[in-house]
Order: sequence, then structure tokens, then C-alpha cells
Amino acid sequence: MRDQVIRVAGVSDLPPADWYADPEDESQYRYWDGSSWTEHRAPRHSEQPDDAPGGLRGPSKLVADTFSLAGRQWRGCAAVAVIYIVSQIAALVLVIISANDILLGELGEIFDRVTEPGFDGTDPEDEAYFESLDVDLAPVNFVPAVVGLLALWVASNVMQAAITRIALGDVNDRVPSTSEALRQAMTRVPRLMGLDLIAIVVFVAAAAAIVFAGIGAPVLLLPLIPAFIVGFVYAVAVIPMAYAVASVGPRTWSLPYGARLVRGRFWATLGRLLLVFLVLFAVSLAVGLVFTVAGSSGGLALELASQLVQAVVSAGLAVVGIVAAALLYHDLGGESD
Repeated sequence: MRDQVIRVAGVSDLPPADWYADPEDESQYRYWDGSSWTEHRAPRHSEQPDDAPGGLRGPSKLVADTFSLAGRQWRGCAAVAVIYIVSQIAALVLVIISANDILLGELGEIFDRVTEPGFDGTDPEDEAYFESLDVDLAPVNFVPAVVGLLALWVASNVMQAAITRIALGDVNDRVPSTSEALRQAMTRVPRLMGLDLIAIVVFVAAAAAIVFAGIGAPVLLLPLIPAFIVGFVYAVAVIPMAYAVASVGPRTWSLPYGARLVRGRFWATLGRLLLVFLVLFAVSLAVGLVFTVAGSSGGLALELASQLVQAVVSAGLAVVGIVAAALLYHDLGGESD
């Protein structure tokens, strides 16, 4: 297809002649002669060794730089994480309110019964009690839970966009204030929510195809299961970049842009992301085991305190994961607004 040529006569404020990102393919540079695009192109992200200037930083350096950057920007990161934690608590409270309304005020009694020492659900008195329970499924009873979960969804995307913006600001020596990062992040929430929905729909459709094939035509599982695995592995590398695009990148489709970024660097990107995820999973598992044991050995207050600490740690690890993805996005040449 013939490239579109842009010419504007009598306008002196056009960009100067130079190499710029190709508007038709972000994986390439294209030469602008001062008045129109030429046919000269050059690759942006491929054919570079990992340790070359402007290339991907090494795996160990990525982990070190991630924690270092999070440490330098801990105030902004902590403020954003606190908003996310508060939204988690609010969502939990609203879900409990909905559950209590649905169970006609019996939630407290149910909790007391199931938390009694030795409860296994087989006691005749407990069985009779649970069989006697009534529920009220009126739509109004679900409203608090829906509001709480929607607020949590919005807060998680605000955190994604704000932390990405702070991380890339640190790399580019233009760190925004926390309020500015949050304000700009709010404008990206619709894009991020749309990306969430696309990812969910694709995953559910793939899982449904496997289930229906297993029920109606098991022979189709032979190609479907390997395709699902390949797609999942591909998504592990592409989706974090797509979220970075939706958070700070150009106003274009996030998934295709993310796919172009990892083109030619897929395995290097995947390996680095898996290493970061492995480190975060190990930390999360260790903290979870320690505080689960501590919470179960004490009363209700200690258990609630343990759950709160785990929520704080989980939010902190999520922040670190977003920072790592932002650094990879920068290394791959992703653009920021």
C-alpha cells in the first residue's frame, strides 16, 4: 500500500528533519524530511545484544534496578498503594454488608459457628441450622458488593497507571508529583478497564473452547491444549507491555503495540518477567506462610492484623511488579505520553 504523504504549505512549526517513530509501525524508525515522510526506515527494537546501550538490561540488573527504583520513589509508591489497600478494605466491608443482607442478618451467627473449635459441618444441630437458613436475593442487597468491587477494580487500574508513570518518570528524570501521577492515571482507567475485559473475554473463550471440546469432541483437545499453552506463554510476555501502553503509551490499541515491542526480543522479555514473578511469588509465599501461622495461633484480633499485613505486603509486591514491567517497557523502546 502506498504510504500516505503529509505536506503542509506555509506552516513553519513542523518538526525538523530527523528520524521519528514510524506512525504506521512503532517497531521502526522513519525519516521525516521536514515536510513529509520518506521511504527510509530503520528497526527500533531488534538486532541488539541484551547488554548493548539501549538494549534490555540483564535479568539480575532488572531485579536490582526494580527494587532500587521502588526504594527511591517509595513515598509516591506508598501513597498509591495505600489508596489501593483502602479500596480493598472498603470492598471487603461492602461485600460483608451485602452478604449479611442476603442472609437476613445471620452472617454473624454463621461466622461464629464455622469458627468454633472442632467445627466440621457434621453436627446434627449445625446441619439443622444451615438447612433452616433463608436468603433474600433482592437486587438491592447486591448493590453494596457491586459498588465495592467496582471501586476496587478502578483503584487497581489507578495503581497500575500511576506506578508505571512514576517509574518511567524516574528513568527519564521527570518524576511527577503523586497528585499529578494520580490525576493522569485517572484518565487512563477506561483504557485499562477495557484491556481487562479483553483479556478476560479471550481467556474465558479459550477455556470454554477446551471444555466444550472435551465434552463433545475430545479429539479437538489435541490441537487446542497446546494452542492454549502457547497462547498463555505468549500472553505472559505481551500483556504486561500492553498494560504499560494503556497506562502511559500512545493512544493506540494496546495489545498490538505490546506485541510489536517484544517482536524479536520475546524470549529475553519472557525470561526477565518470569524471574521477577518468581522472586515476588517466593516473597509472597514466605510472608503468607509466616503470617498465616501467626494469625491462626491467636485470637480474632491477631488474625485480622495478620490479614492486614498480608494485604500490605501483597500491594507492595504488586507495586514492584509494575515497576519491573515499566522498566522493560522503557528498555524495549515503548513511548510515553
